[in-house]
Amino acid sequence: MKKIIILLCISFSFCCCDSFLDVNPDSEVINGDMFNSADGVEDALYGVYMTMVTKDMYGRLMSNMIPEILGQNFVSTYSYLPYLGRLEYDRSETRGMYKSIWKTGYLTISYLNNIIENLEGKSEKDFRYYDLYMGEALGLRAAIHFDLLRFFAVHINSSNESAKAKAIPYVTEYDFKVTPYSSVADVYGKIIADLEKAETLLADDETYMPANRVGSEKGFTGARVLHFNLYAAQAMLARVYWMKGDLAKAKTYADKVIRSNKFRFANKTNLSSFMQKTISLDETIWGLYNAEIYSDWYTQHINRQGLGELCDGFADIYKDAGPAPGSDYRYSAWFETYEKSGVSRDICVKMMGRVSDTTSTTTSYGGGPYLGTSMVRIPEMYYIMAEALLDEGDVTGATWYLDTVLSARGMVKFENRTPAVEITLDDIMAERRKELFGEGQWWFCLKRLNSSVRLATSSAVIPGSDKIYALPLPTEEEDYRPNE
Repeated sequence: MKKIIILLCISFSFCCCDSFLDVNPDSEVINGDMFNSADGVEDALYGVYMTMVTKDMYGRLMSNMIPEILGQNFVSTYSYLPYLGRLEYDRSETRGMYKSIWKTGYLTISYLNNIIENLEGKSEKDFRYYDLYMGEALGLRAAIHFDLLRFFAVHINSSNESAKAKAIPYVTEYDFKVTPYSSVADVYGKIIADLEKAETLLADDETYMPANRVGSEKGFTGARVLHFNLYAAQAMLARVYWMKGDLAKAKTYADKVIRSNKFRFANKTNLSSFMQKTISLDETIWGLYNAEIYSDWYTQHINRQGLGELCDGFADIYKDAGPAPGSDYRYSAWFETYEKSGVSRDICVKMMGRVSDTTSTTTSYGGGPYLGTSMVRIPEMYYIMAEALLDEGDVTGATWYLDTVLSARGMVKFENRTPAVEITLDDIMAERRKELFGEGQWWFCLKRLNSSVRLATSSAVIPGSDKIYALPLPTEEEDYRPNE
């Protein structure tokens, strides 16, 4: 743990570099000596995970803040965030946020490239878990690039060819060189290639990840749900192909995860606690350890220093207009009314837990409970299967996958409703929003379909376009690349 803290401090010191993609190996503390032992490699990987849960990445901005405010699930009146909620990206007040995720994202990628390059000179003869080390590093590199692509580049279906030609840099080397921009299509190709390699290398997770996880597993091979594991690679391939629009390939990988039988739906009566401040040992395919998840949600949501209010009419999201939908347990389990200074308001307790719960969140990385947040959960794989089958014309098959999630959440299955209901893509998207509320995914669902956005603060509807679905690149990065 001491080395993890040192690595985290190193990551913060690099945030003041002038060039986001310029990494100086001579000034980097993490050097070749660290990779002469398994402990050194593992500490380097743990350092990457610790950087990923900082507030500039998945500890806040890239998960529950920027995409949730853009997706109109939350309304913020704090500081510059109202501009973000109105999709006013060019405001100087909001540009700092984009700069932070760009800078920290590529900083973390540089750490991963250092690990990968040092491992390329080693083999399984040097380290017992060599394949796991390399598989994790490649998978994480792909996952971070994918989210940077989703934030900063136009969608692959955009008609703007010049914008598609200049997406983001896909950085694979740890050196001084500035990596040129790649096209959207090329970035997808590189992401998929890294994930496919990771899937092969992480094959031993079939053994290391038991179907029944109890939360007390320790060591590098014990808490695999907190690492980028085999099923994370497959789930990310499903998500990447889904976002890209290749539903056939997305279905292939979603099916692999489901058929592994390593993940199951939580009991509907446990929805109020199964992912509050913790990784769900039933549903989480891959999660990140984060001991500050409660305190950060409290600051951002309860004290209104970020997320602020739930969108008006959020309860209507959980009301099905169809016949006899039944009671959606997610609504009663994930939201509550909280009174502060004599004022009552609705809040989301899905990940943070009840406000009255003061349980300590100081626990070790390898111990239980697994404090943190899920990066991908099993319901998403069922939604991908449903959409892919619907696209193929298999309405019965699509309904079965969608109904599996509905039943787990206490609702009446579509197949059992009277009169009969034939599901549509709108039904699948509605369920996605309900299930993934607060998890930073709804905005990308809207982007994929180039949907119009109804602002939560007014009656204005903004048509889907490249302008609203691609954040502006940091001006410093553009200044550093005058010839591109």
